[in-house]
Amino acid sequence: MPGYVGIVLWVMGLSAGLLVVFHLVGRGFRARLGRIVAERFEPGQILRKEMWVQYFGHKRKGLAQLRGNGALVLTDSRLWFYQALPGTETAIPLGSVLRVSTSMSHMTKTIFRPLLLVEFDYGEGPDSVAWAVSDTEGWIRDVETARGRVAAPEP
Repeated sequence: MPGYVGIVLWVMGLSAGLLVVFHLVGRGFRARLGRIVAERFEPGQILRKEMWVQYFGHKRKGLAQLRGNGALVLTDSRLWFYQALPGTETAIPLGSVLRVSTSMSHMTKTIFRPLLLVEFDYGEGPDSVAWAVSDTEGWIRDVETARGRVAAPEP
């Protein structure tokens, strides 16, 4: 019996250590993402941002792409995403957005909660991208509002 207790304590200690390492690495990534967003945008440009969203990929790029985390920013003209690893940017002009909705999965990937799904076409044919955000309905509302201002004619 004492041997099992040692194994259980060792596994618990290892698990706790890994959680601490993952927490510190994640905190470092979020700080780096904050600096990148601050370099790219003036504070008044940002309508909404979330510094740690889960990316589910571009449909047109197929299944062989990295899913990962990064920063999502909404401005009055675009939806911008920076993927922490490998450090790539995606900018979707709001004028090219066809539809904003929710989906439970994207490209066969799911986390069993609603994803922010953005369908768009900026001249290369229809595409879509999805993210897991903390407030899916709020993001939909804010993207639709910003999109309506882009599409509204000048008086």
